Amino acid sequence: MKSWNSNSNRTVHGVIAGFLSLGLPTWAAATGTAKPSTAVAALGQTEQPGDPSGFSMAFLQGAYQAADVKSLLLGSEVMAGTYRVDIYTNGDPAGRRDVTFSVNPGTGQVEPCFTAELLTQAGVDIRKLEAQGKALQGACLRLPELIEQASAHYDAPRLRLNLSVPQAYMSASHRGYVDPSLWEDGVPAAFVNYSLNSRRGWSTRTGGSNDRSTSVGLQMGANLGAWRLRNNSYLTTGSRQSTQFQSQNTYLQRGLNAIKSQLQIGETYTNSPLFDGVQFQGVQLASDEAMRPDNEQGYAPVIRGSAESNATVEVRQNGYLIYSATVAPGPFEITDLSPSGSNGDMEITVIEADGSRRVQRQAFSSPPLMVREGRVRYDGAFGRFKRNGSGGERPIFGSASLLYGVSGNVTLAAGLQASAGYQAYSLGAGVNTRAGAVSLDATHSISKNDGKSLSGDKLDLRYGKFLEDTNTNVSVNYQRSLNDGFRSLSDHVYAKNRSDGVDPYASRYGYTRSRVDAYLAQNLGQGNRYGSLYLSGSDARYWDDSRSRSLSVGYSNSLGRVSYNLGYSHMRNVNGGPYGRRYSDNLMSLTLSFPLGSGAGAPQGYTSLNRQGSGSSVQAGVGGQLPTERDIGYSITAGRGMDGGGSGSAAASTTTSFARLGAGYSYGNHYHATTLSANGSVVAHGGGVNLGQSVGDTFLLAKVDPPVAGVGLSSYAGAETGRNGYAVVPSATPFRSNWVGLDTRKLTAEVEFDNAMQQIVPTRGAIGQVTFKADTGRRVQFELTQPDGKPMAFGATVDDADGNRLGITDPRGRVLAMLSEDKEKGELLVRWNELECRIPYALPARTEGENYQRISLKCDSARAIERKNPPRQGPLVGQDPSTKKL
Repeated sequence: MKSWNSNSNRTVHGVIAGFLSLGLPTWAAATGTAKPSTAVAALGQTEQPGDPSGFSMAFLQGAYQAADVKSLLLGSEVMAGTYRVDIYTNGDPAGRRDVTFSVNPGTGQVEPCFTAELLTQAGVDIRKLEAQGKALQGACLRLPELIEQASAHYDAPRLRLNLSVPQAYMSASHRGYVDPSLWEDGVPAAFVNYSLNSRRGWSTRTGGSNDRSTSVGLQMGANLGAWRLRNNSYLTTGSRQSTQFQSQNTYLQRGLNAIKSQLQIGETYTNSPLFDGVQFQGVQLASDEAMRPDNEQGYAPVIRGSAESNATVEVRQNGYLIYSATVAPGPFEITDLSPSGSNGDMEITVIEADGSRRVQRQAFSSPPLMVREGRVRYDGAFGRFKRNGSGGERPIFGSASLLYGVSGNVTLAAGLQASAGYQAYSLGAGVNTRAGAVSLDATHSISKNDGKSLSGDKLDLRYGKFLEDTNTNVSVNYQRSLNDGFRSLSDHVYAKNRSDGVDPYASRYGYTRSRVDAYLAQNLGQGNRYGSLYLSGSDARYWDDSRSRSLSVGYSNSLGRVSYNLGYSHMRNVNGGPYGRRYSDNLMSLTLSFPLGSGAGAPQGYTSLNRQGSGSSVQAGVGGQLPTERDIGYSITAGRGMDGGGSGSAAASTTTSFARLGAGYSYGNHYHATTLSANGSVVAHGGGVNLGQSVGDTFLLAKVDPPVAGVGLSSYAGAETGRNGYAVVPSATPFRSNWVGLDTRKLTAEVEFDNAMQQIVPTRGAIGQVTFKADTGRRVQFELTQPDGKPMAFGATVDDADGNRLGITDPRGRVLAMLSEDKEKGELLVRWNELECRIPYALPARTEGENYQRISLKCDSARAIERKNPPRQGPLVGQDPSTKKL
């Protein structure tokens, strides 16, 4: 049975330090004494010789605990002992460790002890210390004595140890790095992630006929140890199509931590920076850069567009649906894509409430070829080519690529792809210059089909740069086929199938002659004072003289409380283009948004004007969050559609502990439609089954033990524990420290936690688990008095009959304790000033509405403490109960 959680322990520090630093000197001054020691002596206590504090330890708490309180009087932030603390090195988290604090004879202060292992975990390069002849074998090394200008400061209220270490003594790979010994593979579990979007529309032009469509995206998985089984599937059905279930891919994956790589077996995508990504069935081994510190976490495009109603946005890559969501009227921005390969354009379809569709394409390619000096990044794949559809040839192939950082500014790259009748070789280099990072790779291919042999070469030039002085981010990718004989592996397979009479439209995009993709983002003025500008565009030309191009430009800024966005997009296919027909589309938009009130939760109004081709639309609306405890959002719009008729919509969404739910209604000229959406997860684990919000590939479970329902998570709106005491934490960053905190503001007085914040470092794809130990029972404030009727001495220790420490008394003789349900009656053992007293108690009936109950108890008689069998010590003030008792 424990009395106080870590927050309570921190409060004890404040009570003691505050009372000693403010209370006693003030009291002494009030009595007219010149020195605190004089006041102490006046009460019959003897000042201890040589005590720099000037106070008698015996007067405060008795000799039994005098050394601990003396630490505080000497100015120490902590009493001697072992504590579980959060270590931060130069402001960066370095993990949670058990650290021993002891008195430094040289300074008389309580300071942290370090070992060589602890210094390494904190990011210090101990090899540099060893090279200087520093002895690192001790169990209590002092950081300032080892490294000049280094310091260690303990923040007692936050249980945080802040280290300041000169950069010259830091490990070069420390920033963002977490010791692999802290990585956790998680618990055995299985989950289903679902994303449901349903639409039903009615048209008055066709006699009230209706159109129904529903799509469900499923991401399913199971974990056992380091192994992860994953499947991505889509189910679509509707009144104009038959029900179709498409399993996109199924694979088994695990991390190989020793070589910082991921192994995949099954249906997956090649991930080469030199060759176009293809889906295949086989095995792949590739570097996992997230296992390393200071790495780029990958790249995904941002997709922007505009919707006129409650529309569905679908994104496809290489013919596969990789994203689907319902968006509200007005501009939208998609930033959470997971591309299915390192290359391959995105096809974005906006399906309006009336069933009309707008299709646009956006380029996607990997960034320049650059890795750090001495770093090797590789990928290798072997398996059978997988096509989108059935039938046709699916050859076996192998693919490999390697990048090596020759120096800090030069990277070399090489790659190979081979299959029956096909070979491709690639060589490249990346250079980091003051003008930016640029890479050039050349690929030579040989494709044999129907007795004919074609060969060709392609150049790929990539450039990227962020200009800090002007806040400009620019990237350009230029591809050029030097002759019409160049074929990618996909081109080769599709051409072979076409010659076999299978899938005559397999290569509908034709063979690319040249292509340029560019992106620019510019922040104007300090702090975006003059707004921000972005531009993205692409231009592709094909060997059959067809051409396609797209351009998107946007500018956003604010004027007072009004924010505005100007946008223009253009898409054109010339001479038939890759879509097999002429196509031209221009869309211009202006959106204004402004708060309708002055409060933080005031609704937002907006107006949107769009012009597309010869038509135009205007929308006005209002949206925001309802002033309730639950996360409930809404939007209402009205205006005129592209066809000149009136239009409007209403939508609402809410985030609960088990899903994010949404519903909408739209109407326009000759139609009206409804939409429904639901996004969530079902997780099965050793503690039962829990419903949760949509989860990422890596996520967590928060467990309250013993189970307490309804405990929220501080960083995730709506997430809370179920009846089994578990909550689903929707996402986590692999190989990085993830902090999970409980929202204890709504807890009843019968529940408290030793620690409401936990840390975990999951591996990729892990379902990690953090456990919060809860104490449940009755919170009681004992108000204790001595036999002479005076309040119990400040600092007296209070234990229960089993020897568990409940706490120490405050200056008024009070102690706040949490008693378990089986402790309705019992006995307290109180010790102070070499005396002890046993006080029986019996708790009264519960009183509704009280956070805690007050009980006054008196010690009838006290006796001297017997030293032979001292009571078992509980955790020191501020000490995590899971650490070793001193």
